[in-house]
Amino acid sequence: MSSNEAILANVEARGGVYVWETEVFTVAFMANVAITDADVLPLVELRGVQQIALNAAELFLSAVAKVAGTPGLQSLVLFNSSYSELELASLRAIGPEIMLA
Repeated sequence: MSSNEAILANVEARGGVYVWETEVFTVAFMANVAITDADVLPLVELRGVQQIALNAAELFLSAVAKVAGTPGLQSLVLFNSSYSELELASLRAIGPEIMLA
């Protein structure tokens, strides 16, 4: 089993979803899925992922920053974010587009 497959199996086991097709690779823990830093840190190892969406309600900024640094990530969507504008600016400086939902 490839690394991506193992990580995605773990995503599904924790209530997340993903789309992994030729043109689109997205992983999401929607707003109604409670997750922890330990649930999202493995996402950093995904190869080829373009978008990640996270329920940020219980996530420390440091974990979200690591996810934002995932190689090739184009956008990071945050549900239930309580981060300040300064904290969001620090995430945007890492590289991907940061969107609040």
